[in-house]
Amino acid sequence: MLTIRKLTALLMAVSLPVLALASTTEQLQTAVSNGNIAFVLVTGPGAVGVDQARQTIQSAMAQAPGSVMIDSDRAEAANTDFIQKYGLATAPVPLILVFASNGVMAGGNVASKLTTQQLVAMVPSPKKAEVLNALRTGQSVYVTASRPGMASKSDVTKGCAAACAQMMGRGATIEVNMDDPAEREFLSQLKVNLQSNEPVTVVINAKGQVTGSYTGAVEVETLIASATKVVASGCCPSGSSQSCGPTAKTGGK
Repeated sequence: MLTIRKLTALLMAVSLPVLALASTTEQLQTAVSNGNIAFVLVTGPGAVGVDQARQTIQSAMAQAPGSVMIDSDRAEAANTDFIQKYGLATAPVPLILVFASNGVMAGGNVASKLTTQQLVAMVPSPKKAEVLNALRTGQSVYVTASRPGMASKSDVTKGCAAACAQMMGRGATIEVNMDDPAEREFLSQLKVNLQSNEPVTVVINAKGQVTGSYTGAVEVETLIASATKVVASGCCPSGSSQSCGPTAKTGGK
């Protein structure tokens, strides 16, 4: 016969794994494993507007197939690592963060400042998510946009690979199909001419700044010089205020 003490101990043993899996970090890991986009709703004691924030996320989810919502209460001890990692301890809440299917944070803002469409716009395309992931690890990125059959595609690919090799792990190459509708907005942000008859290579330095855009084959030295260049203006060409990196505006530190 179970005593009350034994029954309590048994219930605690059964509950512990569930509590661990309920942490924000664990849920994000599950989302990545399933290839899901994750909208993380960060809340805390006394937060006002949480229900409205959930409605905004749910509306965004309807336009973002394969997305999930994760609640993250920063008062919960299980979420401490997540809160510290993204500097959210003093950020105004409720706050919504967007994580790509590869686990990289793509953007975020205070929930009251976000419309459904603004939230949907933060969801990166698959290739942009790859770029964000490379930037997160401190790499510069060579984004090559092309389509099958382009004559100089092989030379461009070899040039980018050679540049990455000389950068000794500080560079990454990401190829994008110009005809992929899922990448049209990303290529537009990078100001890629989709009517080009040759591959277009856009260079993004490790700070997320676009530092070069080239059509056709490019000298390896030119690619490396662009990748290591730092500019004082916005991240995208022609002084655009758009960012090629995460657009989180948490209001925290």
